[in-house]
Amino acid sequence: MNIFLNNLVALNQIILQNAREQFPVAEGKHLRYRAAQAVLADALTAKVCTEIISGETRYEIATSTDGTSWKMMLNFALSQPVPQTPYVVLSFSTFGNAEELVFDKVMETETENVYQAELELNELAQRDALLRALSDFDAQTTLVVTLKTDHSITNTITDPKVFYFAENYYPYIYQGILPPPARLQLKLLPLVFQNVTYNYYQDYVLQNYLYYLPDTFEVGLGTDLKPMLSFSFSAPDNATKLDQVNVTMDYFLLPKVNQARIANARDQFTPKHPDGKLIPFANADTLALQLELPAGKTEEKNALINLQSGVADSFTLPVSQFVTIWDALFSKSPQSLLLKGELEVQFKGFNPDKLPVRIALDDKYKDKPLDFITQSTPVDISNTLTFKSDPQAYSSSGPRPIERMLVNIGNETFELNKTNPDHDAIVKVSVIDLILHPDKKPVYTYDLQIRYVDGGKVERNNQTTTFEIIYVP
Repeated sequence: MNIFLNNLVALNQIILQNAREQFPVAEGKHLRYRAAQAVLADALTAKVCTEIISGETRYEIATSTDGTSWKMMLNFALSQPVPQTPYVVLSFSTFGNAEELVFDKVMETETENVYQAELELNELAQRDALLRALSDFDAQTTLVVTLKTDHSITNTITDPKVFYFAENYYPYIYQGILPPPARLQLKLLPLVFQNVTYNYYQDYVLQNYLYYLPDTFEVGLGTDLKPMLSFSFSAPDNATKLDQVNVTMDYFLLPKVNQARIANARDQFTPKHPDGKLIPFANADTLALQLELPAGKTEEKNALINLQSGVADSFTLPVSQFVTIWDALFSKSPQSLLLKGELEVQFKGFNPDKLPVRIALDDKYKDKPLDFITQSTPVDISNTLTFKSDPQAYSSSGPRPIERMLVNIGNETFELNKTNPDHDAIVKVSVIDLILHPDKKPVYTYDLQIRYVDGGKVERNNQTTTFEIIYVP
C-alpha cells in the first residue's frame, strides 16, 4: 500500500486544506443547530474517535444495511463531562440547500466521556443525502454535538471540522451505503481563457450547474511542508548483487486549479444563468494515469485517483534506475519527459480530457536524497570476504610460531589455524550506501587476536580494509 495512505487522518487534513485552496465554495444558509451560539466553545470540544486496524489509523465510523434501511454508527469523545446525553447532528448542504440529519440514538460507552451515536435511515433519499454529505466536499458537512438546556442550545463542532471523506481513501466508511453509479447527464461547454479552450460540462437537468476539471496534478506537501514522495529499497534474502535490488517510489499528487480561469468561466456562464455555480468534478466514468518511466509510457493501473482529493500511487524499478529517476525529479529541460504524464478523464459520450501530471521536487532537495528514503528495516547485500593466513606462520621452526588466530567481523567469530589457514566470511553491505556513494569502496572493519605457541597474545582491533581478500596477520 502507498505509504501516504497509512495515516489517513493526517492525509485527510492535507486533502481538506488543498480542497479549500483549489475548490473554494460560497457559504450557504445556516440551520438552527449550526447557527446556535457555542457558549462553551473554549471549554467543550468533541472529536471523532480513531482506532488502528492492520496498522492503519481509521476513524471509528461504520455503516451497515439490511437491504431496506441503513445505519451509520460513530464514536466520539468529549473533552469534559456534560450533565446530560448530547444530541448529535450531521449538518450539510445539498446543491446550496442547508440540511440536517439528527442521530436517533446517542449512548454512553464504557470509556469516560466517550459516546456512540447511531443514525437510522429508512428512505433511499436519506441514504443518498448521507452519501453526498460524506463524499462531496461542496457539501461542507459538519458533525455537531449539541447540548440543550432550559435556557439555550450549546453547539460544539466536532473534529474533523469538515466531515468529508473521499470514497476511494475511506472505503470502510461506505461499506453499508455503497455509492450509486454516476447518473450525471452532461453537455459539453468549451470556454476560452487566455486563448486556450478548456472543457466544461453543464448539467443537463440542473442547467445552472457547470462542472470543471483541475488544471494539473503536482506533488503534494505534507503537514510538515515536506513533499509527499519517498523511496524504499527491497532485495531477496542473501542477495549478493545490486542487480537483485529494486527501488519503489511512493508519491501523492494534489489537484491544482487556476482560480483566474474559473472566475473567467463563471463570468462567461452567469449571463445566461444568473444563479450559475461552478462545481469541481470528483470522479468520472474512466480515470487512467499514464506516466513516463525509463521503460516508456506506462499506465499506473493501481493508482487511487480522485479529482478533488488527489492521486496516491507507487511504482517499482530496478535499483540501477534510481539515479535516473532522482535526476529526473529536478530536470527543467522541456525535452525531458521522464516522470511526466497525463491523467485521462473521460465521461461517457465525450472524448477524453487529458490533464498534465508532473512529479518534481524543488532544487533545494537535490543534494538531500536521504530525506526521501524510508526504510523500516535495513536492506543489504551479502559480500564474501576471504581471510588468508600463511601456513608457515604456524610452523614450530619459525621465529615465533602462531598457535591460532581469532577473527571477528560482523556477527561472526572464527578461528584460523594450521589445519584451516583460510576462511570465507559473509558480511552485509548497506544498499543505500552503495547507491548514494557508487564511487566509494565499502570499508570492512574487523578485530584480530593472535595467540602464540609460547602463550603470548596480541590484539589488533578495528582493522580496516577495502579488499575482499585479506591476509593476516
